[in-house]
Amino acid sequence: MTSSRGIDPGREPWSLARRFANRLAGVLDGALRDVVVIGSASLGDWQASSDIDLVCTVERELDAQARDAVSPLHGNSRDEYGHTIDAMYVTSEGLAKGPEGIPSVVASIAGTLHAESTDGPLNWVTWLNIVQSGVSVPLTEDGVMTAVDPENSGIPIRGEILREGAVGFSRTNLDEYWRNRVNLSEQIYLQNRTDQPVPAFEIEWMSLGPARLLATVLTGRIVSKSEGGELAAGRFPEFGPHLERVLEARRGADTTRTWDHGDLERSLELARTCVRLGTD
Repeated sequence: MTSSRGIDPGREPWSLARRFANRLAGVLDGALRDVVVIGSASLGDWQASSDIDLVCTVERELDAQARDAVSPLHGNSRDEYGHTIDAMYVTSEGLAKGPEGIPSVVASIAGTLHAESTDGPLNWVTWLNIVQSGVSVPLTEDGVMTAVDPENSGIPIRGEILREGAVGFSRTNLDEYWRNRVNLSEQIYLQNRTDQPVPAFEIEWMSLGPARLLATVLTGRIVSKSEGGELAAGRFPEFGPHLERVLEARRGADTTRTWDHGDLERSLELARTCVRLGTD
């Protein structure tokens, strides 16, 4: 299995991931065993505004001293690299057990390091993403970036279990997070109408976030936001023109567009459709 994106080590995000991994290797003093890129970069959907998500396999769980060493690397990553770089730190034993066998992990979420994270990347989607499309970052200057080999990923969990876990997580996320998040968006932007445009982030998040999870429920694959939007446009043609505009804006083809309440209403209608189908 190969990554859906070509790996040119001289270009972002791969060059940034490599620089960051080398910094980590230095501050962790031999405890870092492997670094894998997941998320939008590994799925071929990395944009100029995207973050970089890593899974770091370590020899031992990070103690307070190690956490103090890596925390500023994440906290300063946007200023230093132009993108927030987040990571989950897990031992080989923990990686082999899967997310349900680990009570918590050290993880950076939105640039903030958490000593005992029980959410964020600690879920079956992360584990399936590693096997399906993860990209291994070399820890030496002469090393080569390669797509993760599922047979040598450090995850001895059968593919069907990974897929079932990712589908189950996606269903739960649609039900417990997105159902409420859609209602909150409606309350904030539609119940108290103003003439102010709706933030582009809100339109993209409402349009593509639930669509991506529905795609996992229906296909058993981890897909990017863009692929989730494309699949939703094919399944729900009534939302096709709206999704085309959202995807154009995400890819930078339409940088001047403003979004109004009508756009948000379509986004929320699509989100509710995805929640309903994904949780039935």
